[in-house]
Amino acid sequence: MSRQRCVAPGFEPVVKVFDKYHGPDKAGASFAATHKGKQVVDLWGGVRSDGTPWTEETICIIASGTKGICAVAILMLVERGLLNLEAPIESVWPEFAEGGKGRILVGDSLAHVAGVPGLERSISVEEIQDPVLMAQYVAAQHPITPIGVPSYHATTYGWIASELLRRVDGRSMGTFVREEIAGPLQLDVHIGVPDSELHRVGEMTRSDNYNYSAMIGDDVDPRLQHVYGLVPPERGSLMFAKSEFPGGGGIASAYGMSRLYALLVNGGELDGVRLLKPETIQVARKQRSVGNDPLSGRLLRFGVGFELNPNPSRLGMDEQAFGHTGAGGSTHGAWPSLQGSFSYAMREFQSENADSRGIELLDVLDECMTK
Repeated sequence: MSRQRCVAPGFEPVVKVFDKYHGPDKAGASFAATHKGKQVVDLWGGVRSDGTPWTEETICIIASGTKGICAVAILMLVERGLLNLEAPIESVWPEFAEGGKGRILVGDSLAHVAGVPGLERSISVEEIQDPVLMAQYVAAQHPITPIGVPSYHATTYGWIASELLRRVDGRSMGTFVREEIAGPLQLDVHIGVPDSELHRVGEMTRSDNYNYSAMIGDDVDPRLQHVYGLVPPERGSLMFAKSEFPGGGGIASAYGMSRLYALLVNGGELDGVRLLKPETIQVARKQRSVGNDPLSGRLLRFGVGFELNPNPSRLGMDEQAFGHTGAGGSTHGAWPSLQGSFSYAMREFQSENADSRGIELLDVLDECMTK
């Protein structure tokens, strides 16, 4: 069913900022937000890479915003008694013990302290589209950074999460998300887009001189190539959209992601469907790791899969904010103190040091919610 662009009374300033960056002749995007259980913003605009309009039906890659989707799936398994966050990961996945990694707790492995933020091997485009094979590579990898110290597992987080899920549930992460999250809640959120929906994917483009934030500067740790060098340039293409790339290949609309976080900020229930108990969400929001990444120097703060404020990520002003940002500028999360959720999903990836789109949108949204 088609939707109309909407903005609730008092939220009109958000439209002005959004249209500044995503007018009729600019790169397409969507932005959506909820407040106290109601959808207060649902916007889309601009054009796809082929020049056709970006509509309410257009979906796009959300990069590491995918990690928040994986976190919800993991929490559902925890609530069902299938995963214990305080058990050693080797009790679920014995092969992960290679290199002394086995005693790390399941919950900590999802807080980026497993010591394997990357892979010291070459990966083909075909291999990276096989999450089971990639999980085998992660299990075999010896620590690159000290175990227990947070280092951003940019892609390996997804393979850790998806393999834990597969070991106790039997399904892939993409299938679980489709059957247990997106389906029941009717969310336009995918880890592996079905062929029937590929025509709706707005292919990713990059601004001039685009690079990952951790790779910008004059003194870049060469080990970061093992972290970010795995991501193929095909990511964001129609071909890759079909693949299950759980660390950074999710495809969604801002409307769908804003509603996923609305569920989390409203105690685990949305539109009469309950996925989680409030106490499970509280566990996920509890800080499990904090510190400066030994590879990038960036401050990291994580719960179970979620970025937590305050940190350098763009999650807004709420000190209780949790969610996950994505490479290139997308941002998705919840503001518990304001009972709000938000999502910004866009076509054009821009380098963090030259991108103010998400910051401006969240700043004006915060102003509207706190009036």
